[in-house]
Parts: sequence; structure tokens; C-alpha cells
Amino acid sequence: MNRWERYSIASLIESREDPKGRLFLSPKGQRQLDHIKILHAGVDTVRQLYAGKPCMALFDQIIEVYREGRGATMDLFGTTWSVGAGNTQSGFRYRLQNNDLGVIVLFYARHVKAEDIGTHLKIELSPHFIHEHSTADVQAYLDNIAKQLLAYVEPMGCAVHLALDVQGWKPPADFLERFVTRSKKVTRINGIDDFSFNHGHIATSYGNAETFMFGTAGALQCCIYNKTKEAHYRDKIHFWESIWQKAAGDDPTVSDYNPDKPVWRIEMRFHQSVLREFAQGTPCNVDTGECLDMDHGFKRFNDTVPHLTGLWRTAMGKYRLDHARNLIDCVWQLLQEDARFYDHEPHLLYKRARKAPGLGNEKNVALVVGNLISLYARQGFTIQQAMQGLSRCGAWDDIANYYRRRGLDAGQLRQLIEQRLVERRLLGKAA
Repeated sequence: MNRWERYSIASLIESREDPKGRLFLSPKGQRQLDHIKILHAGVDTVRQLYAGKPCMALFDQIIEVYREGRGATMDLFGTTWSVGAGNTQSGFRYRLQNNDLGVIVLFYARHVKAEDIGTHLKIELSPHFIHEHSTADVQAYLDNIAKQLLAYVEPMGCAVHLALDVQGWKPPADFLERFVTRSKKVTRINGIDDFSFNHGHIATSYGNAETFMFGTAGALQCCIYNKTKEAHYRDKIHFWESIWQKAAGDDPTVSDYNPDKPVWRIEMRFHQSVLREFAQGTPCNVDTGECLDMDHGFKRFNDTVPHLTGLWRTAMGKYRLDHARNLIDCVWQLLQEDARFYDHEPHLLYKRARKAPGLGNEKNVALVVGNLISLYARQGFTIQQAMQGLSRCGAWDDIANYYRRRGLDAGQLRQLIEQRLVERRLLGKAA
């Protein structure tokens, strides 16, 4: 799969590529992606499994409270929990839930006897719990609950959902035609009342192209949806806006989040079985390609943290939006390469503080134009494409002023650019 070359104004001056540049070039043309804003890249959900033998004294207390019926509560682990039944799909008989805290504890596996060692515990963490704690504190909290509920505790796997929130992009009209995936089944759901990510459809498009889902919950699942509408529907918009407004780079008083525009989310959901397979040899170090430790198998949430970016990039390759045959979509490439899932940080906006060439930087302007023309010649651009590319490269005002001060009008500039394109092709100077 071919990828776009990436440049910035600074890299064009030095005649080199910039892996974080927002100017994308390929034989299919040029794209300037400064309008794409990554507002949030982080862990959205954690589901941690533990094996062990239930501690019967505490186990009997929970069952006694459960028998009180609907609305029963009890105090455990320093907080108050609602006690209820686990649904049949979860595979557990009982549920402790605290939505204010953002934690659900499922325990006592339906198909294992209470006196036997088995996978009797699953703890689910919501986004706001994850955002309010460091990864070390998250793992310590999970382990503490497991040690109180079970004897002979052993972590048995972890499911992780990675979420990327972006503004300035939405799925194009031909999204399904250009989206590459092994999923074949497509189901359309009309009406927000049916909005759910818990069903097992392989590929789903919801409403007016507002949600796409590919894959099954028991594998690697990809969800793409209008996060603004979903947050309003679930009454979580204030929480998420507080996250998005922090995407301000180095200046906390400035936010690139625009509340008048929708935020779209790309979410990759890794089932614990998928992470187990990744741990058995997938190179996940995004810089060195180093393989993971074959022993740990991503059994604990903390095992996954150093590898989240590598997992994200792998998933974005398995579910991929293409621009054309053998060429990835440039926005998809940007979102694949620039999202960084370090620790639990709720905001990762990759911004470049760049200084565009202007007065006093005539040499830099000339270098930008010269290097762009060489790139255009190499990519086979026509003169029309080259002129459009220069006008959209992010430095057009300075380029126009540079040549205007040298007495060239628009027609003369076009003629000059065309001449330079021909020279580079015929004389072998194309970059």
C-alpha cells in the first residue's frame, strides 16, 4: 500500500520530508490538512479479567444484599454500590455498579462452581474513571478489588478500547466504497432509539451515515461515529467538551475545539483474545519494531500501555480508508501516524509552531517554491495542478508577494512555473 509523502514549510526549505507535516503529496495530487484537529486520543474503556477462587465470606454478603431485591446497595472498597444481576451475555451472575464512579464489577462465572478456581471476576472502567486516574492508579485499583474478592488471584486478560476524536473530517459520501475491510455484512439502523454498540453485527451503518461499525465484539472491532450526537444522546456532552477544550497545545487559554462543529470518533476495540494474539509476536514498538515479551500476554492493563500506539497503527491498517487502488487516504494516514496513546492522557493534539516565510525570508520562499516544483515534477503534476498546489501549500501569500516584488504578474508567474517543471523533467532535475 502506497502512502503520501509528508512535508511542512520548514522541511520544504531544507528539501526533506517531515513525518509530522500536514502537506501531503502523491501522484494523485496534493492535500493540505491543517484543518484536521486531533482533539483527543486515549483509552475509552478497560475490561480486566481475573481468575481465582471467590472469598466466601464477602461472597455471602453480596448474595444476601442481592436477595433484598431491586435498589439494594452495599458499601465495599470505600464506596457504595448498587447490587444487581449480571446479564446472561456477560457470563457472570452478579453485578456491582457505581455510575458516579464509572466502574462495574461482574463476578461469579455462570459456568464455574463457586468453590472452584475460575475466571470469576471482570471489572469494567468507564472513560471518566480512566481520565481521572493515572495508569498506575488504574491498575492498582483493579488489583485491589481482585484481591478482596478472590483468593489465588491471577490476571487473565484485558480488553481495551482506543478512541480518537477529530474535528474537520467526517466520513465522505463514498466511505463504504473506499473502506477496506474483510467484513461483508452491512445493516442500516434508522432512529437514534436503536443506537447501540452492543450487538454483534459485522458491519453496520446507522442513520444518515452517522455511525459505521465493522467487526464483532469478540474480535477487533472498528466504530466510526458522530461523537457529538452520541454524547448529547447519552447526556455526556459536558464531560467530553471539557476533554476537547483541553486540546490546546502549549497554551491552556487557547482551544482548537469548535463547539459549533461536530466531532467524529474513530474507535478501535481490542478484545482480550485479540490482544493475546498480538502479544505472541506482533512487533508493536512503533520506532524500533521490537517484539513484545512473549510471556506476559497482555494479561494486565498496564501491559498494554507502552504498546497502545503500535496497536492503534496496526488496527488502522486492518480497517483502512483508501484514496485509490494501492494508495491510502491521506486523512486516514494522518490519523494513523499522528495519534499517540501515551499513558492515559486525554488530549494529544499534535501542533507545529511554525514560522511561514515572509519579508526578510526571501531565500526561504525561493527554496520552498524550488523544492515544491521538483516534487511536482517527480509526481507528474500538470501546470494547473502545480499552480493549485502552490496556492494551497500554506505559504501562498508569501510566494505571491515574493514574485510580485520582482515584477511578475499572475500570467508571468504561471509561465515561469511551467518552464521550471519542463526543465526538471527534461534535464533530470526532478527530486
